Amino acid sequence: MSAATPQEQVHQWAGMFDTLSASYDQSGVPFFTTIAQGLVERLAPRPGERAADLGAGRGAATFPLAEAVGPEGRVDALDVAPGMVRLTSEAVAARGLDHVRVLHGDASDPSLPPASYDVVASSLVLFFLPQPEDALPRWLDLLDEGGRLGVATFRPWSGTWKAIEDLFAEYDHDTGRPATTSMPDVYATDEGVEGLLRDAGAADVRTDALRVAVPFDDVEQWRVWSLGTAMRGLWMRAPEEKHEEILARVADLLDADRGPDGRSRLHVDIRYTLGRRA
Repeated sequence: MSAATPQEQVHQWAGMFDTLSASYDQSGVPFFTTIAQGLVERLAPRPGERAADLGAGRGAATFPLAEAVGPEGRVDALDVAPGMVRLTSEAVAARGLDHVRVLHGDASDPSLPPASYDVVASSLVLFFLPQPEDALPRWLDLLDEGGRLGVATFRPWSGTWKAIEDLFAEYDHDTGRPATTSMPDVYATDEGVEGLLRDAGAADVRTDALRVAVPFDDVEQWRVWSLGTAMRGLWMRAPEEKHEEILARVADLLDADRGPDGRSRLHVDIRYTLGRRA
């Protein structure tokens, strides 16, 4: 089987996230919002600045950016999945955020005006792009002189999270494509991601980190949460008749990582890679 072209890969991801859009980041579990808030805090947008959110999803970074720049600023949020664009647009309208636009478009090649933003943010998107080395120079081109770029990516899975990934791998019956939670080798190290930004022309590149403890009351809450993330793809690759068995095994893993408050926690390490347009 021939490898999918970059355009085909973008189409595949767009379809998956469009399917996810209604449930994406809607479980009440603090995950995408926590990670995106950390990115926005590190980019430190100021009142009146112009910001772009590339791969906006349901607005995890869009809304903190909108609050930071205020009504005298501007936020353009871009997503490739029509469902994400529609639902986030509705949320923007419900909040009366006249300074926020939600646009349909591909983060790989955003159709936004060059040199028009003070901040470009992208949370948990870069590793989905088939050719990040081509996308990043385009992202930098969106920035005005001295503008800041920040991307959030995952560091390698560890602990219980990795154990769950390995568990799903045992049931994977679709070996034709990479799993939806797998990442290219460049994301294995901070230096690898920093190199992507430097090669794209970013200056003052640095890495900051955050360990997020994602809490769950029980395995059912974890299941609902997982189906509203890219982990849904892992469920789809496992035979349906094995889903209950998988869930029981995940319950055992979560029980082994239960805290004093009775809640299980999955720990995930987030990498914030930051730079600016020279």
